[in-house]
Amino acid sequence: MEWIEGMFVFETSVGRGKGVVRLVEDEEGGAWRCCMFYVALQELKGVVARVGRDRPLGGDNSLGGGEGRARGNWKERRARDGEFVDAEPDVVVIGAGELAFFPVGIGRNSSCLSLTSSNVGQAGLNVAARLQHLGVSCLLVEKNARVGDNWRCRYRTLVTHDPVQYTHMYGLPFPESWPVFTPKDKLGDWFEAYASLMELNVWTSTKIHKSEYSDATKTWTIEVTRATNGSPTRILHPKHVIFCTGHAGEPKVPAFPGQDTFRGLVYHGSQHQDATETPVADLAWKHVVVVGTGNSGHDIAQNYHEAGAASVTMLQRSGTYVLQASKGLFMLHEGLYDQEGPPTEDADIYGQSLPIPVQFALNVGLTARIAERERENVEGLRRAGFKLDFGHDGSGIYRKYVTRGGGYYIDVGGSQLIIDGKVKVVQSPGGIKRFEPDALVLADGRKLPADIVVLATGYDNMRTSLRKIMGDKVADRAKDVWDLDDEGEVNAVSRVLDPSYGRPWLTFEQMWRPSGHPRLWFMGGSLALCRLYSRFVALQIKAIEEGFSDV
Repeated sequence: MEWIEGMFVFETSVGRGKGVVRLVEDEEGGAWRCCMFYVALQELKGVVARVGRDRPLGGDNSLGGGEGRARGNWKERRARDGEFVDAEPDVVVIGAGELAFFPVGIGRNSSCLSLTSSNVGQAGLNVAARLQHLGVSCLLVEKNARVGDNWRCRYRTLVTHDPVQYTHMYGLPFPESWPVFTPKDKLGDWFEAYASLMELNVWTSTKIHKSEYSDATKTWTIEVTRATNGSPTRILHPKHVIFCTGHAGEPKVPAFPGQDTFRGLVYHGSQHQDATETPVADLAWKHVVVVGTGNSGHDIAQNYHEAGAASVTMLQRSGTYVLQASKGLFMLHEGLYDQEGPPTEDADIYGQSLPIPVQFALNVGLTARIAERERENVEGLRRAGFKLDFGHDGSGIYRKYVTRGGGYYIDVGGSQLIIDGKVKVVQSPGGIKRFEPDALVLADGRKLPADIVVLATGYDNMRTSLRKIMGDKVADRAKDVWDLDDEGEVNAVSRVLDPSYGRPWLTFEQMWRPSGHPRLWFMGGSLALCRLYSRFVALQIKAIEEGFSDV
């Protein structure tokens, strides 16, 4: 299909925005007709965001007398505002990003917290910054001691899997010297700096104990405990809650017959930090089996190989899409999110203007071109016995990300280890039958010697974390998150079977839209998606507060 496309601005009775239109030529009459029309609200009329020409003056730092002296200088005012001494926050953000799954005893960093954490990351930081610029007061609740620990506490070798041009945060882009792929600790430090520079209100070392919503008053009652100040228990009454613990939920930790007889170590990939600090003696004599072949599975296998394990084997049940970070990954963003691309805000509008099913269809050709560019890697993996899966209809990584949140590996070196035979791959479509004291027994009866078994088996739906933190009463009213609906939007509202695919579509409908529970919002996704969709979550909340709409 060929089309003519262009961007435009628009105005309605309540707001202003930007859009993209695409025209195709009528085969019979030759007339050009609209086939795709995308609009994205950018601002509400009468609502002044405190940015650009309307930024704060910032000159009021003298104490003066009377009320001015009571309020203090900028630093003193920030401290008071951050404690919400004089008012309730309009919005409470619970958690805030991806990778909110932390070690509970594997590796060196015992200060990292367990999976019920609410951790401030890209989702909460982006949406809180936008809300505060719109005049909506916001409090972020962080269970860890520092903002950014949800990245710092991950495994030692982790870096971002998207290039820097794609991962800027709202209002504060990365410096020109920032690396293409960001090491986890560097990103954690950036999050901490972002929260400070954007003047976000964050309560660290804070746990949620109770939450309840009143349909009558349309407000929440949330009880939190803080370990960092003299008043440990506080009751909050926000109008909205944004749940930002990452688009995945609790770790999927399968249990197998005979597992209690296994003499070695078994743990979930979310608990992994560094192979050299695994609590076993003589790693050089240990046989490691990694169950799962996604990003974490590959990174953990590579980590154990580099740490000198006697052998490392990946157990694969079904195919995985592999995309090289040095080649194909850049082809995904070419011309849009690269050094010569348009401004990020324009790229965001253009990039999301194609309906998701159309993006899937267009990605079929792109995936084929990437495979050709990466032919040597593809053929080498096949020779090594690794099963590749290029996605439904060959649509590649994006459909897998949207509909599954996994099933792919962005190759940063693990594939070459497999090709060279340094990391083995064993196929077992039926999975694991049982554990024995020193081995795994596969579904077909084969035995796989093992001293360490890492279950890189993924994560559940985001709503499982909601249930754990907010309780059954709240979770039962919310819809499932992620995947696509019948209109090709990301889910939170409807789940309709697409007969051509045989499974529920996922739309970004539950995510970034009303969750099904009044005044509860889901916010998650990659750094890029959090930057982009935080605008729409913030505008929806501001519209409610201004009386434009009600939820």
